[in-house]
Order: sequence, then C-alpha cells, then structure tokens
Amino acid sequence: MLDRRGFLTSVATALQPRSARRPNLLFIVADEWRGQALPSAGDPNLIAPNLARLAAESVDFRRAYTSYPVCCPARGAMLTGKFPHAAGVPGNHMRLPLTERTISAELKQAGYRTGYIGKWHLDGHESPGFVPVERRRGFDYWAAYNLLHQHYGAVYFRDTPAPIRIDGFEADGQTNLAIEFLRQKSAQPFFLYLSWVAPHSPFTPPRGHATYDPAKLRLRANVPENSRDQASRAAAGYYGLCSAVDENLGRLLAELDRQGMTEDTIVLFTSDHGITLGSHGLDEIDRPCEETVNIPLMIRYPRRLKKRMERDALVSNVDYAPTLLSLCEVQPPAEMQGVDLSGWLTSGRGAPRTPVYAEGQVGSHSEWRMVVHGRDKLVVDCNLRPTHLYHLGHDPYELKNLVALPTSRRKRDDMLALLRQWMSSTSDRIRYTAPRKAAG
Repeated sequence: MLDRRGFLTSVATALQPRSARRPNLLFIVADEWRGQALPSAGDPNLIAPNLARLAAESVDFRRAYTSYPVCCPARGAMLTGKFPHAAGVPGNHMRLPLTERTISAELKQAGYRTGYIGKWHLDGHESPGFVPVERRRGFDYWAAYNLLHQHYGAVYFRDTPAPIRIDGFEADGQTNLAIEFLRQKSAQPFFLYLSWVAPHSPFTPPRGHATYDPAKLRLRANVPENSRDQASRAAAGYYGLCSAVDENLGRLLAELDRQGMTEDTIVLFTSDHGITLGSHGLDEIDRPCEETVNIPLMIRYPRRLKKRMERDALVSNVDYAPTLLSLCEVQPPAEMQGVDLSGWLTSGRGAPRTPVYAEGQVGSHSEWRMVVHGRDKLVVDCNLRPTHLYHLGHDPYELKNLVALPTSRRKRDDMLALLRQWMSSTSDRIRYTAPRKAAG
C-alpha cells in the first residue's frame, strides 16, 4: 500500500506527458567541492567558465545540502534516496548493503544503459579496490575503483581485478572514458555517473591550472588571521583543481552539443560534501558548518526545465534519486526518503523541501545532527543538546552563535522539535553511548 507521499507521487507521474523517448542522465560528482566555490555563488577567486555556462542554463540551487559531509555516507544517500543511517552507511569506508534499492538499478530495470566512471567508495576500505559485478548496483559499464585519492598515476578496473592505468591527470582520463561512453550508439537512453576525485586533496593541480596566487586570493570572512597563510596555500591548489575539473566539464558539454543530445539529456552537477579550507580555523569535512554541508547543485534539462537561480529553495542530496527517477518517467521506490521535486521543477507549482537535515560523526562522542529551516540553522550534540544556532541570512559566515541567548529560546525549541520529528520519521537514533561515570 502506498503512503500519502507515494500516492501523490504516482498521480503526479501519471499526469506528466510521456515523451517519445526518456531523457538521458549525466550525473557528475566532484569530490569535496563546496557550494561557495562557484562563479554563480559569487566566488571572487574561481575561474570556471563552463560551470558559469552550466549555471546559466540550469536550475542552479544555492542552498543544496549534503545529508552527511563525508564521502561514503553522502554517496550512499545520493544513490538510494535515503538518509545515511537508513541506507546502512552511517560512516566512512562502509559497504552499501545489497538490500538497498538504488537509482541505478531502477533505471537499468526500466531499460537504461548504465555506466559508472571514477571513485565508488561504497565497498569498504579496499584501495584502490576492485568491485565485483554483483556489488555494482545495476551499473553495466564499469571503469571505476573503490577508493583512491590520487590525481596522477591513478588506476581503474573493468570486469577483472587487473588494474588499468590512467596516464596524466586522472580527471582528464576519466573524461575521455565518459566521452567514449557518450559516443556509443544505442537505442536505449543512458545513465552515466561520473565521479571525479578532484578537487579533493591532495591539492596538486595540473601545471596548466596551477595559476592561482595564494597572496591574491580572497578568503572567507570566517578564516581567522592565524590560519590565513596556510588557508591561502591550500585554497590556491584547491582552486587549481576546480579549474581543471571545469575544463573537463566543458569537454562533456561540448560532446553533448556535438551529438545533438543537449535538449534531451539531464545534466546534474553536484558534490558529496565541501571542505572548510581554514574557515573557523579548521581544515576538515565532517563538521556541520556551511563550508562542508552546503554543496553545488545544478540540474539542466532544456526540454522540460526552465533555467533559474534558486536562492532560497532548500534541497537535500536524498532528494536526487526520487526526483531524477520521476524526470526519467520511472516510479521512485516507496521506501526512498527524499522528496520528489520533479513536479516543482517542471511546473513551478508547489514548494520544494523544507527543512533539510544532516548528520555526522555517527558513533563517536562528537556525533551531531543539524536542521536548517528557512534561514535558521540548529546543531545538536550526541545528547540532542543544542550547541549552535545561527540565522544564515544575517550571519552567513556563522560568526555569532545565538544558542545561549534568552531571546533565542523559542526559536531553539521550535527547531529542536523539527529535528526530533525528523529523527522519528526516519528511524534515526543517536548511536553514541556516553561512558557511565563511576559511582563514588
């Protein structure tokens, strides 16, 4: 039996006009790309003309959030449309359970030609890691590995454990493979998932893109003075990798244009999480700050979506799978926890998700949960005690923590109630058990 959301989704899907041919889907993930590092977000440093073009041609979300700012949990959420704790990947270096339904398996069953290129990171600790066919979740074409953060001298696997070397910059070679996939003639629509490691550390861009001068970079206002030198050097390498990725994005967009596939191909560009790069004096990922949880999200589908900038719409990466399945005219599985935004994207009617949630450091004493509703943001610790409260409209750099102010009590309590409701509805629970104090 369908629940209310499943019923409404099925009705909306049935009422949508069925195209003569389902759209292609090119799903691009750039590892550790934070949402602030985009031309369309007003980044003063980044040179990325192809991302600027894609943003201008897309629905460009400025307030997209990862459900967990770490690689493995975020990737599991994007594939399954479920929050990491519900998808069985509540931490890094975990294997996505075979019982979980994925967008790739659903599209394959619906007749799509499926392919995966790049970093997988859903098959445990193995590095680089050959992933056997039975654990590839419906992807037929495979040029990937489990885990390897190495921009040069990288390898990938096909259908045997024999590694295949990529000469030069890894993203260049992976984009070559993606273009070969796009050129394969087939009557089937395709779903290609391209997973670049860049701009993930190490921050060693190709020589032609190592052009950013650390002394000239404008750092975010929340980078402390004593962290600025180190942050500037890291940011120079980071931006160089971003520009190198942008060049490869341009190659992909040009190939779609060349083959006349632009109108009927959904292109989604996103990341699994961001990185602090010195903000708040940190060089980390698994933190509930905007530099790590806010991620890029651009969705281009010229045939059906009107390009626009979405400055206020809140979107979670758990929403990707049900939304894309519906755009591809495939019924999303009822157990997906994400919101199907396809009707809102195509018609503009209704409202997108609100609020959004994230979790992190699950199973440790630093475990946290986060909720963002409107411009308000609350973070709680492993005991569900509020630790941070910000108004992102007035304080986008999160410099003024309002959590202890008496005037914020009602807002804090309302946000905490929202968080508790979400935890109940998704069967989320804090996994860390504090050690008991000795009697005495």
